[in-house]
Amino acid sequence: MTNVRNSDSRENRQTMISESEFLKALDHANQLKNEFLRLRALAVLSLLRLTGKRRGEMAILPLMNFKIEDKFLNVTFILEKKRKEKVLQKLATKSLLLTDSLTQNILNYLEYLNKLEPKPKFWLPRAKSVFGTFIVLNDSHISGRQVFNIVRGLSETIWPHLFRETVASDVIKQDNSIIAAFKVQRRLDLADFRTGFNYLKRFATDVIEREEQKADIITRG
Repeated sequence: MTNVRNSDSRENRQTMISESEFLKALDHANQLKNEFLRLRALAVLSLLRLTGKRRGEMAILPLMNFKIEDKFLNVTFILEKKRKEKVLQKLATKSLLLTDSLTQNILNYLEYLNKLEPKPKFWLPRAKSVFGTFIVLNDSHISGRQVFNIVRGLSETIWPHLFRETVASDVIKQDNSIIAAFKVQRRLDLADFRTGFNYLKRFATDVIEREEQKADIITRG
């Protein structure tokens, strides 16, 4: 179970985000009156749900790393891997179907950003409020903590890392074989395949138990 410090409301809950929780967060985002904040909130929730990326990787994404190619929106993330005293950077591209409603939320936000003059360098640029109007700063991005705050401002029960757990569970629901561990490693860009097995052990057990319960009900019926 994933716990975050200093948050009694987030203890003793399932690690996966339910559909109702996610839809409720999207609804809260849609109610934001400021256009920039509304589109940004919807895009952040959508990209987290589709990719399960870490909040720090979300924060530093350059706007130019979003490209529409064929039937996909390709998003190239910058991964930072620590190796002893060095921090190595690696690129990982995720392809999102243009027909997905969550991808459309991202596209709507990108369209807004691309119309700004000057155009921001990052997809999550810093912004400041001046007399109730948000001024977007074109040369700097928000922090991973601020990504966390965006999500927490939309939901009392979910936070960014839970999207990582949820995406892993999506993979394992489709394939609970040993191969799923490697699929999770690739989907989440995990440095160690053993972490993929940790996800498999956690979520495959739940899947198998539900399947056994269904089989038992059918047998008794």
